[in-house]
Amino acid sequence: MFDRLWPPLVLVGLVTTWGIIPVIVREVDLPNAQLTAMRVSLSTLFLFSLLAIRRDLAPPVTSRRSVIVTGLLIPVHWFTFFQAIESTRVLVALVLVWVAAPAMAIAATKVLGEPLRIGTGLAVVGGFIGAAVAVDPSNGATTEGVLWALASGGLLAVILLTVKPGAADLGGLKFGAWQGLVSSLVSLPWAIAAIPNIGDDLGLVLLLGVGLTGFSGLIYLSTMYRVPVSMLSSVSYLEPMAAVVAAWLLLDEDPGSRGWIGIGLVVFFGIMVGWSNERAARIAGDVAAGV
Repeated sequence: MFDRLWPPLVLVGLVTTWGIIPVIVREVDLPNAQLTAMRVSLSTLFLFSLLAIRRDLAPPVTSRRSVIVTGLLIPVHWFTFFQAIESTRVLVALVLVWVAAPAMAIAATKVLGEPLRIGTGLAVVGGFIGAAVAVDPSNGATTEGVLWALASGGLLAVILLTVKPGAADLGGLKFGAWQGLVSSLVSLPWAIAAIPNIGDDLGLVLLLGVGLTGFSGLIYLSTMYRVPVSMLSSVSYLEPMAAVVAAWLLLDEDPGSRGWIGIGLVVFFGIMVGWSNERAARIAGDVAAGV
């Protein structure tokens, strides 16, 4: 049972921590393209340093297409994500980015061949409804921000469905490092341009690139392929909810009554997804054991 529980618990901790990212984006005085490039470059340097310690710098011989595709898409996803945060309220941006979650759960049945139980599917959709309830269009939503967020969410769905089998094949460290190398090469001009502009924001940029992307990304890639996409998508809803709380505490963005109701629904349906998947795994284990 512990083997089934620790991956989602680790993911819950990670995505909750990522709720601070929108606050950093708002606080750092760099253009979004430059901040994206620095995030990519710093995380890649961190991961390759770990590969060097392991003496495992040989290029991957499998999953190369996944490495290249995700490496190309990640900088675009992060740029559109940062643009959404800058263009509208954090709550609106994050909720709409994670419109990708139910899409991922459904697409995984075709792309990855993962089964989707009716109860699990309904709970994933319920989490999306809770996130939608939290969005109040009359309280700071902008057309520009909504479009940036939807673009980011679509890219995210493609990225995660591609990353999952690649990380399972190569391991989180190797996949993340080489994926990051592709992203770094694509965004290199913006990273170079950012260096003289960082100034007093160096600490926050390092926290974003090394801590909240390199280190936590390694843990994420080493864990996410161990759970079904339905659970992954449900857990992911905790990130916008954590971001809402962070924005409330640090940026004075009050989510209002609708926001808090939406947060409650997301947490409730997230627990339902975890319970449904755990029950399905337990039943499958009993059947396999002949119980």
